[in-house]
Amino acid sequence: MRTSFSIAFADGGQLQMRIAGKLTGHAAREGLALLKTVAEQGGKDILLDLRETTSLDSLGIGIFDWIRSRNGNLNVNILPPVLGMSEEELDLIAQAGNRS
Repeated sequence: MRTSFSIAFADGGQLQMRIAGKLTGHAAREGLALLKTVAEQGGKDILLDLRETTSLDSLGIGIFDWIRSRNGNLNVNILPPVLGMSEEELDLIAQAGNRS
């Protein structure tokens, strides 16, 4: 399965980014670059939809580490993957998302 990114802006200005497939290697680096670009351009409200993400590697997990390192400067809501993630991976994802 190829990895695909889908990006849209909601009426309220929220960036909605959907990742389908494997969030590994080059795709993970590209995903992080997209998030960084949005954050640098002033995008602070982000929905990261991972419901169709099938696997992560250390580079994919790096995205969540980067989100956590923003110290609350971003409002990132994460829709977790539906299938294919271990409990440990899901815990890392949950830690990165804001809890309302």
